[in-house]
Amino acid sequence: TGLTSITIPNSVTSIGSGAFDYCTGLTSITIPNSVTSIGSGVFDYCTGLTSIIVTAGNANYDSRDNCNAIIETATNELIVGCQNSVIPNSVTSVGYHAFYNCTGLTSITIPNSVTSIGSSAFRGCSGLTSITIPNSVTSIGYEAFWDCSGLKSVVIGNSVTSIGGGAFYNCTGLTSITIPNSVTSIGSYAFYGCSGLTSIIVTAGNANYDSRDNCNAIIETATNTLITGCQNSVIPNSVTSIGSSAFRGCRGLTNIEIPNSVTSIGESAFSWCSGLTSITIPNSVTSIGDYAFNGCDRLTAVHISDLAAWCGINFENEYANPLYETRNLYLNEKKLTELVIPDGIVEIKDFTFYNCNYLTCVVIPNSVTSIGDEAFYQCSGLTSIVIPNSVKSIGNGAFYGCDGLTSVEIPNSVTSIGDEAFSWCDGLTSITIPNSVTSIGNKAFYSCSGLKTIYNFSNLTFSKGSSGNGYVAYYADKVYNVPNGCSIEGDYIFGKPNDVNTLLYYLGNARGLTLPADYKGENYAIGASVFKGNTTITSVEIPNSVTSIGGAAFEGCTSLTAVHISDLAAWCGIDFANADANPLYYAKNLYLNGELLTELSIPTEVAEVKDYAFYNCIGVTNIDIVDGVKSIGNSAFCGCCDLETLYISNTIESIGDYAFAECNNLFEIKIGSKKAITSNDNVFSSDAYNNACLYVPTGRKDFYAKTSPWSNFIIREMDFTGIDEVLDEVKSESGKVKAIYDFQGRKVDTTNKGVYIINGKKVFVK
Repeated sequence: TGLTSITIPNSVTSIGSGAFDYCTGLTSITIPNSVTSIGSGVFDYCTGLTSIIVTAGNANYDSRDNCNAIIETATNELIVGCQNSVIPNSVTSVGYHAFYNCTGLTSITIPNSVTSIGSSAFRGCSGLTSITIPNSVTSIGYEAFWDCSGLKSVVIGNSVTSIGGGAFYNCTGLTSITIPNSVTSIGSYAFYGCSGLTSIIVTAGNANYDSRDNCNAIIETATNTLITGCQNSVIPNSVTSIGSSAFRGCRGLTNIEIPNSVTSIGESAFSWCSGLTSITIPNSVTSIGDYAFNGCDRLTAVHISDLAAWCGINFENEYANPLYETRNLYLNEKKLTELVIPDGIVEIKDFTFYNCNYLTCVVIPNSVTSIGDEAFYQCSGLTSIVIPNSVKSIGNGAFYGCDGLTSVEIPNSVTSIGDEAFSWCDGLTSITIPNSVTSIGNKAFYSCSGLKTIYNFSNLTFSKGSSGNGYVAYYADKVYNVPNGCSIEGDYIFGKPNDVNTLLYYLGNARGLTLPADYKGENYAIGASVFKGNTTITSVEIPNSVTSIGGAAFEGCTSLTAVHISDLAAWCGIDFANADANPLYYAKNLYLNGELLTELSIPTEVAEVKDYAFYNCIGVTNIDIVDGVKSIGNSAFCGCCDLETLYISNTIESIGDYAFAECNNLFEIKIGSKKAITSNDNVFSSDAYNNACLYVPTGRKDFYAKTSPWSNFIIREMDFTGIDEVLDEVKSESGKVKAIYDFQGRKVDTTNKGVYIINGKKVFVK
């Protein structure tokens, strides 16, 4: 921005796109005759540029007539201009970005030689107050006058056939415009944000568009679609559809009457009409597009005269429904609080009463067979609803956030309850699920914190999803009538419980959580977030069949104090998605066959200790990673803060990031490998590097001293013979027998002749 002048030498042949973009201090530039290529937008936002000169003799470009612009000789296209430009009569087209953001440009004359105005040609020229487009011009490019906020008048010549999308976007000073009868194409958003526009006139004789009845709007003749309106528009009775973005950004529009001829309202048709306070939707409307009323934040009332017609509207999504903004629905000028759906309605469509939070009760007739997605979403005032026996399905999010509901009786006709159907219905205390229900969607009863009683679980198959299924019974104190063979599967619910106690165990409502030894959940997995936030569990027993535990499975289980396992090799093989997928994150104490692990020997059959396997296992003071183990996963022993001694075998090939991080009491590490494998420095903590001594095989000290992370330790050599000690027998010490493990990591009470792990050493007992 401090660059005020520049000299380009004759050796330069090309100037790249945007090369001097935002050089606001640059006032003049000379292009040498060597230049053969100039990219697009080369002087965008050069707001101080007043002089552009092309050196005489350049065969590709010139600035003839001292016009302060660059013209491409071969095509007579003006490709770059500046704020004081005069466009010469030889120019036939004004190119892409030619005057882009020339904020100092106050007036410009376009000669009759010009036939086209390129995309963004005058975009951001906020100082430009008027423009006359001559009769020679046939096309106005995309965003040609975008953000020309000072533009007050525009004359469009009689030869223009197309006006590009966003051509006059956000020209807030523009009050009126006349479209000649030559125009055959007008792009989307052509007049978006023209908040001052009060008059649009289409010249008589245009075969494609008109503004009949002086409606200050452009109507496409062939389809009777209103494609562009302005703040004072009156929509004529001939219009059958309101096109995409027709009134988008008309902030001065305070009232609009949609005639009964209109059957569809397009995408973003009234979006950001912030002055609009009420809207009447006629009975003729059958569809409303995406974001049709988005940003109409002053909208306080939606008026209808026929409830059946309203129930028949297809809303593309929640943003299509004006209730998203206003929340108040008026039927024949009376606010709806007690809703009786007319008999004969077959379905309550998606989003029909979305956010209608003044509704207190709803009566649904026997003709209705389905309740659509988010049909009563966030109807927080709703305290009573009667669902008849005719209803077969309840859609996704149908009653999401209806926290005024205290009880719901689902009839025997219902076979499916959609995803999040009753999520965040905090007021629900009981619910009856009939035998007819065969599927319950993901998070169907998520965060129903008041739900204490669930009746009649029967023959259910819960949909598989990324989260939430288990919350159907997570909060319940009592679950009645769970028959044998009830099938509950998915990320949040496991196996095939055969009684209520097993079901409650599965869902984490018992203080001790025990999964059965033959547990066979989805891929032998415990799903993501399944026990998240459950503070009632104090212990958990993980069966040997479990091979993976999903992300955050035990997050927030702050009452956990113990994890029980029966096979150390199976535990080492579990895939934990993250740290709080491992119940040790909170429990900290790992019990193997009922004994608290304080000395840990990895079984010989284990080739890989998986990520997070012993995360936060604080009671372990010694770890022996024996021959056979090839890799140690990320954060495998992270947080084992009582760990003092560590042995790593000579078969090790890789150690993951943070494998022994936060093991701050380590003082002795023995590693039998002569390879000195390379890992990141974050494997150990700084306290370990400062305090622990590393023992390596004889003759390998210098090699380890050059390899990360081992170079951070004090290194000593020792002879690794394979046997650390030979004993005639194992004697008690201070009345307590030492912890003894066999080579499968199993604790033993007596020894025969053979090799054992005792205090982290390989001991041969005679």
